[in-house]
Amino acid sequence: MSRIIGSLLLQLCEGRETITIDNEIRDDNETLVSAGERFRLGFFTPEGVHNKERFVGIWYYRDPKTVVWVANRNKNLSDSFGVFGIADDGNLKVLDRNKITYFSTDLESSSASNRTVKLFDSGNLVLIDNQSGSVLWQSFDHPTDTFLPGMKMDDKKKLTSWKSAKDPGRGNFTFELDEELSNGPIYLTRQRTTTYWKSGDSGGFDSPNELPSGVAYLLSNFSTKSKRYKNLIVTERSYNNTRLLMNSSGEIQYFNWSNGNNLWSLIWSEPRDNCSVYNFCGKFASCNSQNSTVCSCVAGCEPVSPENWVTGDFESGCTRKSPTCNKEGSDIFHNLMLMKVGKPDSQSYDAADSDEACRKECLDNCHCQAYLYNGGNDTGRVSDNSTHGCWIWNTDLINLQEGYPDYNLSIRVAAFEIGIFG
Repeated sequence: MSRIIGSLLLQLCEGRETITIDNEIRDDNETLVSAGERFRLGFFTPEGVHNKERFVGIWYYRDPKTVVWVANRNKNLSDSFGVFGIADDGNLKVLDRNKITYFSTDLESSSASNRTVKLFDSGNLVLIDNQSGSVLWQSFDHPTDTFLPGMKMDDKKKLTSWKSAKDPGRGNFTFELDEELSNGPIYLTRQRTTTYWKSGDSGGFDSPNELPSGVAYLLSNFSTKSKRYKNLIVTERSYNNTRLLMNSSGEIQYFNWSNGNNLWSLIWSEPRDNCSVYNFCGKFASCNSQNSTVCSCVAGCEPVSPENWVTGDFESGCTRKSPTCNKEGSDIFHNLMLMKVGKPDSQSYDAADSDEACRKECLDNCHCQAYLYNGGNDTGRVSDNSTHGCWIWNTDLINLQEGYPDYNLSIRVAAFEIGIFG
C-alpha cells in the first residue's frame, strides 16, 4: 500500500497531461506535463522578478527558464491563489481568488463536462470536444513570442516579443509573413508599425528568401507520417529540438537544443548588425558596418538632417543636392561597385540587351533614379545564371549596403554635382 501511495504522490508531483471540469490547475506547484515529458504548463514568475507577478505559461520540461507560451501575458496575477482550468461556460480560463478572469479562450458557451484540455509533446495546448473529438482551440493558433516545430506560419499569425526579459507583456516587435512569392515567402519584423527587418530586402533583390535552410524548414509546417486527431495533427516522430524566438530587443533568433551540452545554441539571428536593419541609413545612403560612421550619402546627395547625422541618427537619410532631368545631357550615372540594394519598384525591362540600352531606358524616364543591367558573366556586372534584364528604380533608393560582390548599381546624378558638365 505504501508503494501505491508513494506512486500516486509522485504522479501528482510530476503533473498530469489533461484538465477536465473538476480538476483545474492551481497555483500550488500543480502542473500539466506532456506524455513524453517534453513540456510543462503551470504558474510561474519571470526569472529575475522578485515580486508576486504570476502568469500561466508553457515551458520546456528540461529547461524551466525557457517559456514558449503565456496565457495571461498582459494581465498578471498579484498573488498565488490563481487557478487555470475549464470554467462553467466551457472556456479555458485563468481566474483569481475572486473569479476575475485574466485569460479566456472566448468561445461560445457550452457544456464544460464535454471538454478536455491536453498538453501535447509538441508544446501545443489543446481544448477538445469529447463527443466529436474536434479541436475547439489550440495554443499553436495563438502564439506569443515563440514558434515551435509543428506550428504553421500564415498571414493570420505573428510572433510578438515580450516587453522585456522580465515582462511577458506584448512588446514592440512582431515577426510575421509578409508575402508569398514564386521562389519563396518573405518574412518581416516590425517595430510597432515600422518595418525593422525583412528577409530578401536586406540583401539582394532577386534572392527573396535569405532564411537559413533550418529556419525555412521550421516555418514550412513540415509534415511526416502522422496520426490525425480530427483537425489536429500530432506527429509520430522525435520532435525537432529547435525554436524561433522574437526577442524583446528586436532580433528574430533560431535556437537548437544541444543534448551533449544540455543547453540552447543560437544558430542564426537577424538583424545581425546595423546594416541588416531595414533602411537603417535612410534613402540615398549606403551602409557599411565596418566604417566608423556606418552611413554615407551617395554621390550628388547630402544628409537631410546634418545635425542628426553627426550624432549617429541616420533615419532621415539623404537628399539630392540638385534635381535631375533638367535638360537633355545634364545627367550622368555614378557607378556604385559591390553593392546590395533593396528591391526595385518596377518590373524589369527585358528588352534591354546591353548596359547602354538599360542606361538609355533610365535617361528617357525622368522618374528613373538608378538602373542595374543584369547581363550575366559577359558584362561583368552580375555573376549569376539569370536572364538578361534591366532593372529600374523609379523611387528613392533604400537599403544600400557596401562590401558585397553582388551588384554594380548605376545612380543618376546631375553632372555638375561631381564636376562633369553636359
